[in-house]
Amino acid sequence: MKTWLKLLLFLVPAVAATLYVLWRFSPEQAVIRRAEVLLTCLEKSTLSTGTPSDKAERLQEVLSPALEIQAPHPVESGVISPAQAGRMLKDFLNSITSCKISRKEESVSFPAEDHAIYQAAIFAEIAQGPGRKYHMQYHCRIEFKRSGHDWLAEAIVLTPV
Repeated sequence: MKTWLKLLLFLVPAVAATLYVLWRFSPEQAVIRRAEVLLTCLEKSTLSTGTPSDKAERLQEVLSPALEIQAPHPVESGVISPAQAGRMLKDFLNSITSCKISRKEESVSFPAEDHAIYQAAIFAEIAQGPGRKYHMQYHCRIEFKRSGHDWLAEAIVLTPV
């Protein structure tokens, strides 16, 4: 085999792997993954992974010490601690039979180096029993602040669509 072909066979995968690692660990992808953890904790299905307590613990890991929530009824608005958010999540998951959340038009912006804003169109389908299904649409805005290597949610704004 020619030397240039050997070099090419080595360089192409190496460059591709480097580009993937740079993309995967970029601040934008880190914020999207944190938002996904937060939104996944709200979901419940028959084959749901994790108990409400497990999900509450995961949720608390992505929240700042003081989380501000601005949302319409039935979501409570105000400033809450991660422990309060965990209790609210457990109460919510124990009061429903299912919750499916889908997202569209996700975007991340960085107004400052240690501040990120995640935005998406959120569609929630919640069932509280037979014949009691609710379909809700929101514009979701989650503000994150960098804390060490992690991004912690410090504000969540849900605007009905």
